[in-house]
Amino acid sequence: MNNNITGPQLDEELRWKAKLLTVFVFFLFAVLLLRLMNMQIFKGSYYEGLSRNNRIRIVAINAPRGKILDRNREVLADNRPAYNMTVMPEDISGVRDISQRLAVFLDQGERELVEKIEQAKARPYDPVNIARDISFHQVARVESEIFTLPGISIDATNERDYVFKDLAPHLLGFVGEISRKELRRDDGGDYCAGDLIGKTGIEFACEDTLRGVKGMRVFEVDALGRKIKVLNERLPDPGNDITLTIDKGLQMIAEESLRSKAGAVVAIVPSTGEILAMVSSPGYDPNMFLTPMAPEAWKEISEDPLHPLENRAIRGLYPPGSVFKVAVAYAALATKTVTPDQAIFCPGEYRLGTSVYKCWKPQGHGNVDMIRAISESCDVYFYQVGETLGIDQMARYALDLGFGKPTGVELRDELSGIIPTRTWKQERFGRSWQSGESIITAIGQGFTLVTPLQVAKAMSAIVNGGRLYTPRILMSSGQNLEKLLEIGSEDLSVIKMGLRSVIEGERGTGRGLHDPMFALGGKTGTAQVARGYSSKLVDESDLPYKLRDHAWFFGFSPVETPEILVVAVVEHGGHGASIAGPIVRDVIKGYYFLKGMEADEQGVAYEQIHEDN
Repeated sequence: MNNNITGPQLDEELRWKAKLLTVFVFFLFAVLLLRLMNMQIFKGSYYEGLSRNNRIRIVAINAPRGKILDRNREVLADNRPAYNMTVMPEDISGVRDISQRLAVFLDQGERELVEKIEQAKARPYDPVNIARDISFHQVARVESEIFTLPGISIDATNERDYVFKDLAPHLLGFVGEISRKELRRDDGGDYCAGDLIGKTGIEFACEDTLRGVKGMRVFEVDALGRKIKVLNERLPDPGNDITLTIDKGLQMIAEESLRSKAGAVVAIVPSTGEILAMVSSPGYDPNMFLTPMAPEAWKEISEDPLHPLENRAIRGLYPPGSVFKVAVAYAALATKTVTPDQAIFCPGEYRLGTSVYKCWKPQGHGNVDMIRAISESCDVYFYQVGETLGIDQMARYALDLGFGKPTGVELRDELSGIIPTRTWKQERFGRSWQSGESIITAIGQGFTLVTPLQVAKAMSAIVNGGRLYTPRILMSSGQNLEKLLEIGSEDLSVIKMGLRSVIEGERGTGRGLHDPMFALGGKTGTAQVARGYSSKLVDESDLPYKLRDHAWFFGFSPVETPEILVVAVVEHGGHGASIAGPIVRDVIKGYYFLKGMEADEQGVAYEQIHEDN
């Protein structure tokens, strides 16, 4: 102690230090008090929620999706039990360490797992799937070390199961994990990262019906986030089942008939618009989209030159070829441009100015009326009719049949096709319409593009007596009669006689498709894809694949009161009669076979079906 400091001075110094200490203590208590006030008064509810979440967790229970059934109530898409690995982001501290361990269990990349967990931390108390539909072996490996994996759990759930694998994949569609973009669009919904959502086909179009309502489970957890016990639970409401107009048996027959060929088949009930089969080939297995796909696998399927993911029945755009002659015949009769028995001479070619337009039959057909022109597909007849009608008249009646616009089927992303007019060409190309373009339009070439479903809709109206129905794929939709065609029943009967003569006539272009078991009518079509290749090539197989013609055929049966109409198009298949025709005949034969099987079950002989026809 400093001996120079007197007693009073020492007391004064001690008193000053005591005051300083007192102020400091009061300051500390004030800070603590303010902190307590902030935590308990101003942010009390926030910290109460955090505290509760450290003890109680509320998680959603996904609802089983509704089943997709065919018209006979046979299940096409169902659900099966599965195990998912989920992560609670709040309970994860060492993201990289956990990811490294899980990568070994799941045979996944560590970086991919790190990204998923980091992404999930934006919503720390929402569990997120990081591995879907893991194997029982993987479940066992994870469960054996679950106590050393805080925030990780294995949950039993339901996964989509497409029962017949690659049956009708473009029609049924597929489900996949919801994307960030879809989450952003989910205004007010209850989707979360990792949820499954319909991506295409019926799964997409009927998502709201199929998805159901999520349930909720409340459970208590320990300090490491491990489940202790369930406190409360509300079971989910399963999605509603959907019944399609599709006949599974006929769908299988149609797919088999088109196997290994690129194209589409549509079978429809002409009197109602119900679609019995819809095939797009090549196809794919929709089950492959239920789990995250390797980049290599996605690249392989997305860059396939045959585009297996594209639904050609509603999105395939093709020149219709001679099938379009039926629409031109409808326009000609409706406008009285020609009479049914009016003969036009076909010498094998038609001259317009300096241009020469050849008929497919070099020696010509001679004098032909409308029935024979349809039966033998005389180009010169329709050249002259098309020139007389003009493009705008042809377009008006083609649009009246449903070409040039979506058919209205319940599936999304349907394409409209093209029905050209003078105005359309001027707006599209800035050039005026030429008479020669009307001539080639009359035989289904030029700018005209249609989808197979549009052909099915239009031709159904021609053969059912003039009633244009909206095609439908859902039983719940009900019939939708859009309009009655502007043509008399007698004129429609003339067209139908021509279509019957295609098969039964001595010189009909489809006479090789005649089947003694049932009456068949229809129309062949061969649509030119590219111009300028050598006409000296005898065999079209000598041409490069992409230069070969598209093959069309539509057929219906019975002819008088059609029960079924089938359209087939084979890309770069060649001639309609020899390539697409047998496909249609086989599908119609399959329809009668299946109908006979149903009759047999009721004690009626299958042979009687054919006698009635």
